[in-house]
Amino acid sequence: MTAALVKAGAFRRHPFTVVDIGARGGVAAYWSVFGDDLRIIGFELDPDECRRLDAIDSRTRYLPYALDRERGRRTVYVANYAASSSFYPTDPAYFGRHTAGGNAIVSSEQTLETNTLPTALASIGLSSVDFIKADAEGAELEILQGGEELLPGVQGILSEVRFSRRVSGCPIYWEVDKYLRERGFELYDLDVYRLSKKALPYPYLYANYFDDGRPAAGPSTQGQVFEANALYMRDLLDGAGDPRRLIVAACLFEIFGLVDCAAELILAHRGTFDAHVPSERLLDLLVPEVKGRSLTYRQYMDRDLVADPFLRPTDGRRFPEAVIPQYDGAFAASWEDRRVVKDSFWQRLLARFG
Repeated sequence: MTAALVKAGAFRRHPFTVVDIGARGGVAAYWSVFGDDLRIIGFELDPDECRRLDAIDSRTRYLPYALDRERGRRTVYVANYAASSSFYPTDPAYFGRHTAGGNAIVSSEQTLETNTLPTALASIGLSSVDFIKADAEGAELEILQGGEELLPGVQGILSEVRFSRRVSGCPIYWEVDKYLRERGFELYDLDVYRLSKKALPYPYLYANYFDDGRPAAGPSTQGQVFEANALYMRDLLDGAGDPRRLIVAACLFEIFGLVDCAAELILAHRGTFDAHVPSERLLDLLVPEVKGRSLTYRQYMDRDLVADPFLRPTDGRRFPEAVIPQYDGAFAASWEDRRVVKDSFWQRLLARFG
């Protein structure tokens, strides 16, 4: 659906603009759906990493700013695993009990000048953005507070959040949640990450590496809930809404796997979407493939959405299971790279849970 809107020119006059805070290693591949109508501003503390990433994609600009609630100076605790560097030093007595404990050992300290997000963006001529991703190892709330003047124009925020103050003393989930809800955002999704104890480690969820190529520990398939990526969006269903903002919201919903929310928005604001692509066509493109079958929106909705076996798991089972005891390495969005991902989301789930 997003690709169809981009092709129809929905973002030709005003590119889709993303701020990626904590962009070490590069930005997410899913933004590429916007093609040439994309602008990404990445923030990363390491100037060398910014220069390396700048040479990869002309649509993305990386800035070596240390962002904070206000301008000033602040100590950055540089960790063994560079991506774990933070304004907040990790408590080794607590974090050291986990398999990833060695990642956050402080190797050096640097005092940096800090800036606010609006001031940093103004330095390159930007005063508004569509989406903010914040992964700042505990400093997300302060960075968002420093960017408060931008938030009224932002449609979505993906923020890393932590669930225990014992790790480093940084702000935790409920504080980020309260701040964003008070500014008109609602929680739409949580991608939860777990860390296992050294006493009996679970397998790792990802293949992480130190800068020198050595394997690094990371989130595990099971273990105590440790942190999450929290997706916040605005609910635009009942408002008249700026047409571009409605389209931005629908695209973000699809990108993050919330096609039901995208469909609801299209049905409520058909005229806005019909100006670019017939809304019925967009709805057809949102319908998930189920059990190897592709249906139009009308065909899908004409089924009994409660009793039809087509939409139900095997009797007596939860689909998917609440606890996944073994990771199969098959997590990939079906629309990212069809040369690699050969099965649909539903096919993979069926193969996994019977």
